[in-house]
Amino acid sequence: MLKVGIFGTGHLGKFHLNNWKEIRGISLIGFFDPNDDTAEEVINAYGLQRFLTEEELIEACDIVDIVAPTNFHFALCEKAVRKGKH
Repeated sequence: MLKVGIFGTGHLGKFHLNNWKEIRGISLIGFFDPNDDTAEEVINAYGLQRFLTEEELIEACDIVDIVAPTNFHFALCEKAVRKGKH
């Protein structure tokens, strides 16, 4: 079972969450999103754990799905790749 973590839970992030739920062999372990309102919606709708730091989420998962705003992509990708995550 591969563990997936998601960065960003806005409209597109929720679309990704719904798609990950349909894939066998995948376990959604949680998400990181600094927006408290959006995070609360995801906790209530999906029952996922909210990670409070980017690093904690990267450490906990096998796959990172970066659905954060584009200007955050490079930094998040770099952190994930340095930890051997894709």
